[in-house]
Order: sequence, then C-alpha cells, then structure tokens
Amino acid sequence: MFRRTAARLLIVGDSITLGVAQLRGEQIDAYVDRCYLDILREKLPGLDIRMDAEIHRTTTEALRLIDGLLRQHQPTMVLLMLGGNDVDVQWKRFVISQGRIVRSRVSLEHYTNNLQALVRKVLDFGATPILTDMPNHCLALRGPYLSKLSGKNVTAMIAAHGGQPVSDAGLVEYRLAAERIARAVDCPFVSYGTALSRQPPLTVSSLDGVHPNSQAHIIIAAELAPVLSCLVGSSRSTLSRSSA
Repeated sequence: MFRRTAARLLIVGDSITLGVAQLRGEQIDAYVDRCYLDILREKLPGLDIRMDAEIHRTTTEALRLIDGLLRQHQPTMVLLMLGGNDVDVQWKRFVISQGRIVRSRVSLEHYTNNLQALVRKVLDFGATPILTDMPNHCLALRGPYLSKLSGKNVTAMIAAHGGQPVSDAGLVEYRLAAERIARAVDCPFVSYGTALSRQPPLTVSSLDGVHPNSQAHIIIAAELAPVLSCLVGSSRSTLSRSSA
C-alpha cells in the first residue's frame, strides 16, 4: 500500500504563489528576486514542498483541479493560498463601463462555498488544510498603472467609488469568511494579507499595485513558517509513535 511521506506540503495558489512581481493581462512581466517559497525551503529543509499555481486562478478553478492534484502529489497538508482573484474587481469591465460596474470575479457566497468544498476534499483525502486570507491592492499604484495601460483615467474612476477605504472594507468580508471556515474545521489559518496591510502600502507592493514585492515575500514567509514548522513537528511525532 502506498504510504505518504511524513510531511509533504502541496501549495495550491495563484500568481502570488508563483512569486509574480508584475502581471499585465495574461503576460508575466517580472518575478520577485526571492519569493516566500525560497525562504520556506531554506527554513524547513525537511519539508517536501510541492506547488501548483496559475495566474488568475480562483477558488472555482481550484475546485475543478483539487482531486487530481491530491492524487498526483499525495500531500499530508495542503496550503490553499487562494482568494485574491476571487475578490478582485473585474478590471476590464470596470474600465470599459467607465467605472460604473464594480464586481468581484467570484461573489462572496460562491467563494465561501468553493472554499468549504476545497477544505472538505482535503480532509476527506486525509490531509490537513491550511487556509489564508489575501492581500489587497495598493490603489495608489494600481490606478496609475491601469490608466497607463488603458489610456483612460482609471485613478479618477477608483476615487469616485471611495478608493482604498471602500476596497479594504469589501476585502474584510472575504477574509472573515476564510477565517470562519478554518475555525469551523479547526485547521490553521494564516493572516499574511493582514500582516502586509500593517505595512506602508508602497513598501510591500510591486509597480502594478497588485503583487507583493520581495520585502512582502519575507513577511509572507514569516507568517507561514511557524505554522508549517508546527505541523511538520506533529507529523514527525505521529510517525514516531506509529513506528514504535
């Protein structure tokens, strides 16, 4: 019978998970010099880390893939590093409508249902799910960036809808939904997005106003490492008891 390793982590995520620094449409313009994954591999050399991520991935897309990913990687723990694309504004629609249509890519209800389903699948597989919140855009950078790409004053459109405070308030609901799900199944929850929001936005954001920069990835790794270290220790203890 196939036996999984004592500690194997599968990270399911999006462009942040990939370490993207700047994204333009479907094109990756730049990566961070050193991403959180590099740091985690240094801090946790005994942990077998696998990663499957795609730009623009939402929980809806992850749900279609999760069964195959679990079979392929046989993880003992799964970090669901998702949600940023779910809550993200449909920017193309926003710009084309001159800022009249403000809509997340995945509604809060569907995001919640998707995340619950993902967690159930991970638990049914016998692995430990790890949930996270998500960072917000730095609209002081995002507005000018989109304005340059579109040739329209996107900064003014964003301001007309309340700017950063309104955006931050909307994000809170998605963060709370993920935290409630984690609490309900008693699994780890890592608030790396909240940790980034405590920093001056310009110090942790890349030029596109969306992706964390290298400094931000240090913070992301610092939030994740203690949780993963604890789980690795638990896995080793369980393996020792079962081998005794």
